Amino acid sequence: MSGFRRAAAVLTAGAASTLLAGFAPPAGSATPAGNGIEDESARVIVDRARAELAGARSVHMVAQVQDTTGSTTLDLHLDVNGNCAGSVGLPKGGGSAQIVKRGQDIWVKPNTAFLKSQVPGPAGEDAAALINDRWVHGNAENALLRGLTQVCDLTDFQRKYTAGPASENLTKGGRTTVDGKAAITVTGRDGADTTTYYVATEGEPYLLRVTGVEDGQRGRADFSDYDEPVPAKTPPPEESVDLSELR
Repeated sequence: MSGFRRAAAVLTAGAASTLLAGFAPPAGSATPAGNGIEDESARVIVDRARAELAGARSVHMVAQVQDTTGSTTLDLHLDVNGNCAGSVGLPKGGGSAQIVKRGQDIWVKPNTAFLKSQVPGPAGEDAAALINDRWVHGNAENALLRGLTQVCDLTDFQRKYTAGPASENLTKGGRTTVDGKAAITVTGRDGADTTTYYVATEGEPYLLRVTGVEDGQRGRADFSDYDEPVPAKTPPPEESVDLSELR
């Protein structure tokens, strides 16, 4: 569950996230075979799902964290090489920003609300006018972009979401679906904190969703597109402005 707190902390501290009906498979396509995971113990189910996430080379993660400040969101395709593409959103009208990162190059396209939340007062208005709805391009090591760069660290999210507490008490639940995919639930309790894992029962036993409450924060994270490449398209130069030109 600490992955939820990690998501919120990274987004709010940096300088500068679909409901699908279950459709019948196309004619001629194979129906995924049951993987037998639902017959295992709660511990085995969760451990297998955590192992699948920990071993993924890339994943699409859609996460939301809610606390007294509002809702923080992520919608990111990311891989173990630090590449990512997607968006982040801040609570309390803090706006949102699109992100693309390839290697050490990062592009950020903040909306006006995001800029104003990061650069209060007239300076925020000036920044919005200067950027003019373009992508800001810079190096991932730049101090102003480092906070958003951390959001693209799949390895860190894997570590947070797959490291359950030793005292976690697990109970197997019932069958359900996540975005049309058959799943089994397992709920873990550690004191007042609760976590529910949704694990695929067809194909690989992927961790499809995690929901729960931790330290008063309510969170949810969906995982899909395991080992699918992160979209490689980067913003064109004519739609970008180099960070060095803004300083």
